Amino acid sequence: MNKSLGPLVAAAVALFAAQAALAQTPSRADVKTETAEANKAGQIPGTGTGPNANTAPPITAKSDASRAEVKKEAAAANKAGQIPGTGVGKVPEQATGQQSPKERAATSTTNRDDRKKATAEANKAGAIPQTEAQMQAPPKK
Repeated sequence: MNKSLGPLVAAAVALFAAQAALAQTPSRADVKTETAEANKAGQIPGTGTGPNANTAPPITAKSDASRAEVKKEAAAANKAGQIPGTGVGKVPEQATGQQSPKERAATSTTNRDDRKKATAEANKAGAIPQTEAQMQAPPKK
């Protein structure tokens, strides 16, 4: 039985070795030239070339202001309360979509002891989730 298994194994090894020798991968230079040609033809989306609809126009408008000037203007606007969502100034709640925790605390009518009691009662009743699974699937009512 060993005599018939030897030539079979040798044939299988020769088959796989021949297949590996015939399967050649393209060189790096070949891949680079193919990619450059596809890019020029507009076949690669998002490169800004060709008539492809997925390409975004290049940004050409540049600001004349220096980085320091932009930072100074942004800081002044933030201090004046003109930037919504920062919790600074008198920006209306509609502009931000919601109040920041700092703004909620400043306009709250409950004191700390009342808030602690309400939280303890809610925790005892099981209304506050304790694990990630409970947060993912709220209890059925």
